[in-house]
Amino acid sequence: MEKIALRRKNLRTAIDASIKSLGLKSDVAFCEHYDLNPSYISQLINGHGSFGERAARNLEKKVGWAEGMLDKENPSTDETTQSAGSTGGIKISPIEFRSGESKPTNVRIPIYKDIKASCGAGIENFLEDVSEYLDIDPYILKIMGIQTKPEHLRIIYSAEYSMYPTVAPDSPLFVDISDKDPNSLKNGNVYVFTHNHELRMKRVFVSYGSNTVKLTSDNPDKKRYPDEFITNEQLSEINFVGRLELALVKP
Repeated sequence: MEKIALRRKNLRTAIDASIKSLGLKSDVAFCEHYDLNPSYISQLINGHGSFGERAARNLEKKVGWAEGMLDKENPSTDETTQSAGSTGGIKISPIEFRSGESKPTNVRIPIYKDIKASCGAGIENFLEDVSEYLDIDPYILKIMGIQTKPEHLRIIYSAEYSMYPTVAPDSPLFVDISDKDPNSLKNGNVYVFTHNHELRMKRVFVSYGSNTVKLTSDNPDKKRYPDEFITNEQLSEINFVGRLELALVKP
């Protein structure tokens, strides 16, 4: 295949893989995620723009793909999805739980592998469908800094960079589902909740004197992740899943 055509084909494939891995909804969302010009990317894909050597290498570098990936006849899956765990040259490997030695004292924590905070729709009842369980010694949980009772913990995953650098994408999230009463939230903590048919994760600041609640992302890019303000009454309308006890992977 002619090299320019190959680059266009691989770009389409890599963007599709990244969108799926990051839990994004469109090419535009992908471009916003990596601060790319959607019109320019569309032109590269559809053959209306120049796609030379410099453009290919610059794009790979900015997104975090392996150098030369766009020029390969059959790039590997890892190469086309590498952007899902990278930012600014930092590579983050996804975490998988593996069964270890079983002990009578071990506790079982439900895992929801396909549920990611800050993405997706139709997840109101996701806690009814367990993917698998993490069998772990309670002492290990204490070493990890988890204070919540094991029976109150659930594990889901993060989807993107809204809570970066506190939480990295694809990080397992230990969520305390016992802490979800909107009238007794721990001020300044990160909570997972469903709102407008989406699963979200924000740091919550409640100012009872001014009847104002601020929902904020830890990502310093406030243009992309702006603070949100609601009233105390609106806070009660949010369906809280629980408080983030621990993000297992941090940058």
